[in-house]
Amino acid sequence: MDWREEYKRRLTTADEAMAIVRRDSLVVIPIAGPRTLGAALFRRCRELGGIDLRLAAPLSDPGWLQDGWQEAFRLEFELFIGDFGRTATDEGRATYLPNLFSLNFKDHDEGRPERRRIDVLLTAVTPPDEDGYVQFGAHNWNKRSYVRRAAATIAEVDPGLRPVCGDNRVHVSEIAHFVEVPAVEITRGMVEAWLRRVEDEALRAQYLAIADELDDLDRLIVVGPVMARVPPDQVRRLLGLADPPDAAKTIAGYVGELVPDGATIQIGVGEPGMYLARAGAFDGKHDLGLHTEMSAPGIARLVDCGVINGRRKAIHQGKAVAVAWSGSDSEDLKIVTNNPAFEVYDPEYLLDVRTISQNDNFHSLNNALSIDLIGQINSETVFGSRMINGTGGQPETHLGAVLSKGGRAITLLPSTAMDGALSRVVAAHEAGSIVTIPRFLADTVVTEYGVARLWGKNHRQRAQQLIAVAHPDFRAELRREAERL
Repeated sequence: MDWREEYKRRLTTADEAMAIVRRDSLVVIPIAGPRTLGAALFRRCRELGGIDLRLAAPLSDPGWLQDGWQEAFRLEFELFIGDFGRTATDEGRATYLPNLFSLNFKDHDEGRPERRRIDVLLTAVTPPDEDGYVQFGAHNWNKRSYVRRAAATIAEVDPGLRPVCGDNRVHVSEIAHFVEVPAVEITRGMVEAWLRRVEDEALRAQYLAIADELDDLDRLIVVGPVMARVPPDQVRRLLGLADPPDAAKTIAGYVGELVPDGATIQIGVGEPGMYLARAGAFDGKHDLGLHTEMSAPGIARLVDCGVINGRRKAIHQGKAVAVAWSGSDSEDLKIVTNNPAFEVYDPEYLLDVRTISQNDNFHSLNNALSIDLIGQINSETVFGSRMINGTGGQPETHLGAVLSKGGRAITLLPSTAMDGALSRVVAAHEAGSIVTIPRFLADTVVTEYGVARLWGKNHRQRAQQLIAVAHPDFRAELRREAERL
């Protein structure tokens, strides 16, 4: 059958497509999911009863993140919780699935008896090309990986998705149902409508001022519908509008000293990593490569001007490769769109440590929330067991850097939290804290007070290194605790 006829036969409405969701189904909505299908799923499940719903960093909420829907939607987050979903985990209405991008489907692919059937995937795709293929746009992530394993996929066809190069497309025959939606053009009126729930006029004015700073309101397509639930300073950071803080600028200086010409780099989501390019960490470098989970503001411009050219990479030479171009600002995304210098790949391949370590001098640059004096790195929890986020691709890129010849796994963290009230270098983690990177893989740690080199150091030497880069206000106490320990 001609693919156009096949596509037409599978075209339906969102509500009709949801008929394939049954009671107790496992439904997955990956990162940067569809705009409209969630509301249809919510309507379906109000009648249906309970389903298992797997989310990652959601930026919309038809209602299932709110109290009272725990029986209808048994929620679990994978990889990232995100700012918008955190309240549900804080209040015990959602749990977390510990997994890795590259090993997420091991049980499924090997037919283990404990594997869980993936019943339905909800995703967004571009309109089909002339050969009948759709792709997942700049925010690729693990969507194709799920399409190939889910029993059925419902795809929202969004003409607003940016086409990008790489290995991220599937044929229309691989999708059970298509639901077409119009492209969205963000207007000032839409922004004002989103902000009607903000009763504080001064706070509403702060949000509107953010919109006024944007040269293109379409940048709000992801965060706009929920911006009223996210503090203005976080909205500015998500949009790449916030200036790098002083600590991030200092950390960027140390990173510039650590990363040599010819290195292949990876940058993790969050602070201070998101500021590195804009803070000048890579200025004046030559022949850098990029092999990363996601991007950060300014990275695409470094590719565009030749600082990152991939000439010395062993694999994907001459290409900047990522799982997704999420994290880029609007200028970067314009550069990435349909640009053959940039490619996306499935994370099960790109974030496999065996893939990463093929590049010599691979330098991972990941963020942390705290580190104890023997080098245990926590990137997920605060105040003990309160989960702020998940692992993302940090364990894989960190280990890939350790295994790379000449590689270095660099952990970044400001020395304090809560406006200086708490030290991020701690004598011992609080009970319930999650160790993201075990101490025997800890390598290089950077704060605004310097560089701690932990590889090959014993516990006492590590404590000395880490105390030296802690905030001066906490060093005496940390020394006392180190002696006690």
